[in-house]
Amino acid sequence: MAFYLLIFLLITLGLGGLYGGGLLVLDPSGQRLGMPIVFLENSPFKDFLIPGLLLLVFVGLLSLLVVYGLLARPDWPLFEKLNVYPDRHWAWTFTLYTGFSLGIWINVQLLMLDAHSALQPSYGLVALAILVLTLLPGVMDRFKR
Repeated sequence: MAFYLLIFLLITLGLGGLYGGGLLVLDPSGQRLGMPIVFLENSPFKDFLIPGLLLLVFVGLLSLLVVYGLLARPDWPLFEKLNVYPDRHWAWTFTLYTGFSLGIWINVQLLMLDAHSALQPSYGLVALAILVLTLLPGVMDRFKR
């Protein structure tokens, strides 16, 4: 059950990251998402292009790549080189990376943006849930070599 909940969270996160990141890349003003540029006042960015790219890649694409890895377990040497847990399949480790990157993303938002919403604590809880589910013994055992 935990594994399937993890897959669901990652797919939902990935699709949201593709949607939000894609819209910010297409419209760096943020207007399509109702995000005024003034939100970036305390950040190093003049528009939402770079945050959109980061969201697209590290939240959207990474989450969906991890889902594929968890389900298909492909043997990809490059990803194995980035795997800090060689006793587990790289997809399991990248699930941890995804949880950490989402947590970092949310914390940076809280520090840099002048706007806060219910989405930030919600995604903070998603990050925590991804980490907890990934570290459950049943999920860990599933990816043991």
